Amino acid sequence: MPKVDFSPAKNGFQFANYFVNQIADVPGIGKLQTAGRCGGMSYCVLDHYAAKQPLPGFKASDFGDKGVPPDGHPLADYIYQRQLDSFFTLSAVKFITWSLAPDAGNFLVRGVTRRTKEDEFKKLREAIDRGMPVPLGLIVARDLSGLGQNHQVVAYGYEYDEKTKHMTVYIYDVNWPGQEITLTSGKDDADWVASSPGKERWRGWFVQDYAPRRPPPDLAKPLIAAVEKAVEAVTEAVRSKGRRNHITVTLNRLTFFNPEEPDEAADLALEFYVGEQVVRWPARGFRKVKHGTKAKLDKQIEVDVASSDALVIGGRIARDVILTDSEGFDAFDYFNLDQNVTVGFFEQRFTRADKWGRGSHTVHSEGGPGGYILEYTIA
Repeated sequence: MPKVDFSPAKNGFQFANYFVNQIADVPGIGKLQTAGRCGGMSYCVLDHYAAKQPLPGFKASDFGDKGVPPDGHPLADYIYQRQLDSFFTLSAVKFITWSLAPDAGNFLVRGVTRRTKEDEFKKLREAIDRGMPVPLGLIVARDLSGLGQNHQVVAYGYEYDEKTKHMTVYIYDVNWPGQEITLTSGKDDADWVASSPGKERWRGWFVQDYAPRRPPPDLAKPLIAAVEKAVEAVTEAVRSKGRRNHITVTLNRLTFFNPEEPDEAADLALEFYVGEQVVRWPARGFRKVKHGTKAKLDKQIEVDVASSDALVIGGRIARDVILTDSEGFDAFDYFNLDQNVTVGFFEQRFTRADKWGRGSHTVHSEGGPGGYILEYTIA
């Protein structure tokens, strides 16, 4: 029974995953609401495990009726950020492609059952044998409308009976704090059955990409401090009600870089967002780029920002790029991206305190060694 030195009671949160939030706007489906922040909580647990730091000892009773830290609390905000990080990995596309794939498969495509038992169980065993707990993406959905019902957990052990081909995976499920849960599947079974009180059944699972981040030092800040901060924010919002700042953001130029494979080219599309406005490059389709390719944007975006708010500017791979490939991001292969890093993403925040970022900016996308550089100005 190979296991790492990890247990839900010792290394997991002492409150359940009762968060509710909107994660994405899926074309043709609408707003996707996840059943909590399972990925964020799982990644946060792994971050503390990797850093050999204990989790903040908050209990559900510390947070009133909701049982989770409110938005604005350092721990809630960090969990939310890690939730987003869990979706900005190359493997996260499997939440979509596996949800659309059949269980058994056919001569055109391998099914979820074989992919889990032949490919992913092997990855899990190798990680556990190296002493590394890993995040798993659990699949239950069968179409895009059910994406929010998929789940994320932490696996820290396994069993495999060579004779019967019976498989068992030991997991920490953030929905069931403090409990050791198993996922089991027999030789001829398609589903994986959880030993949790809910007895959930999952079509399959995959090992998610994960790169540790050092947890912020203030996650254990007492709740009263977060409440005081929230009161200050509300007071400032009331005081500055009706006072808005007109800001012009000009996206000037893109430069692509791929020093390891400078002659390789690929079709690519990006999205840049300024506040709630989104600019796609190119406006339609894709553009062939390689190391050194430059693109002149000259795109102005006008936004009005309340004095108490922040101006958020970011970039990411265009959504239809993600949906075009069933096993990965072929259009981004030439970037030689590490499987454990964010892909083509950046985000910058500016407030009244820093004059809304007025001036010229040059930002490099995360991931790499390849990626892009965006030059823009704020006035």
